[in-house]
Amino acid sequence: MHDSFSEPARQVMALAEAEARALGHAHIGTEHLLLALMVDEGGQVARDLARAGATLHPARAKVAEAVGRNSADPGGVHPADTGGPALPLTARASRALERASRFCFQRRDGEVQPVHILLGVLDVEGTAGQVLRGLGVDVGQLHDLVGSGRPEPREPAPAPVRARPVPGAEPRGPRCQSCGVGLEAVLGHRLLTARDPAGVPRAFLVTYCSACGAALGAAPAPTGLGHG
Repeated sequence: MHDSFSEPARQVMALAEAEARALGHAHIGTEHLLLALMVDEGGQVARDLARAGATLHPARAKVAEAVGRNSADPGGVHPADTGGPALPLTARASRALERASRFCFQRRDGEVQPVHILLGVLDVEGTAGQVLRGLGVDVGQLHDLVGSGRPEPREPAPAPVRARPVPGAEPRGPRCQSCGVGLEAVLGHRLLTARDPAGVPRAFLVTYCSACGAALGAAPAPTGLGHG
């Protein structure tokens, strides 16, 4: 399967194994593929994930929370240091890589790239989907951001798992559905006037995201706030 993988995609696979070994896991799952895609923080895939609200260190904490951590080198394991036989893929991770190849073929990209792996991971759900949702990511919106269409219907999401709070984690507030930025810092409002069917001007209070300009809602302005 990996014959069609580009060098960056092969590096993702090596990093996924390193992430699994660092957690003391005996397999490579969708969660390890997801972490590997975040390691190169300057890469396009990692930037897309960060824009959606998923970055490496919080994601590692969520993975450990979701599937546990076994005895492992506390300093982390790098691909060149793993040694021993390659770790096997879980069934969902295998399907994610199969779909990555299909996305590559569908988009006529020649070689499987990290973006195809991300699309495959998003398509099969699994633990990676749980981790992303635990970080407040809209998985469907992220899929639409990084790719166009799916080769076949997505698999149903597994039953939600009640996540335990991560010690020291900051509570997440509401985020803009268009750009993913937290609304605490960018929520704005503006008073606008529109005419009703009878031609009478009416004042409306419109809330919007000042980071991207997306309108979030509108309601008739309270009495006394209309334009004089």
